[in-house]
This record gives sequence, structure tokens and C-alpha cells, in this order.
Amino acid sequence: MSTHAVSPTPERAGKRSVSLPQSLIKEIEARTGKIGFSAVVSEALEQWLAMAKLREVADADERQYGPVGADALRRAESEW
Repeated sequence: MSTHAVSPTPERAGKRSVSLPQSLIKEIEARTGKIGFSAVVSEALEQWLAMAKLREVADADERQYGPVGADALRRAESEW
């Protein structure tokens, strides 16, 4: 799912120190093992970044065009 691994040569990994609750670490490692932990963190951060970018686009759209009207929102919800 990584959007950062599209180049033919793999991107070099960087290291960061993060503090996480022990219960979260244990639960993730129980499912992935220690080797899969970085992949889970990477995927979660990619999803967070995608959502942050989407919020930026939505905020810019609202600044430019104003909030979505009630009628348009009802139409969109009924089509969904």
C-alpha cells in the first residue's frame, strides 16, 4: 500500500525514536512479530498523511467556495 515505494530502487529507511504505550506495542507485536512492527507504523503514518492532505484540500475548497449547503449534502448522502 506504500505510495513511497514506487521507485525501482527502494527508498532508504530512516530511524526515529518514538514513545508508544507498552500495551499498544505488545498488541501490535503479538500480531506482527518484532520484524513487522516498522511496516505497521509506516502504513499507519502513510494513512495519516493521506488523510491530512485530504483535510487540507477540503479546507482550501471550503475557504474558496464556502461550506457545503444542506441540499447538496442531502443529495450526496442519498447517492452514497
